[in-house]
Amino acid sequence: MAWIILIIAGLFEVCWAIGLKHTEGFTRLWPAVGTALAMLISVWLLGIAMK
Repeated sequence: MAWIILIIAGLFEVCWAIGLKHTEGFTRLWPAVGTALAMLISVWLLGIAMK
């Protein structure tokens, strides 16, 4: 199960890395919110996978 969570966390890592380009320096609100949310979910899932 931990491997599945790790893979999902990796997908969120990819999402926020791509989202950084769309935020234009965090000047656009909704892409910045989505990117920050993807960052938080990624770190949270990585923490769960490490338990």
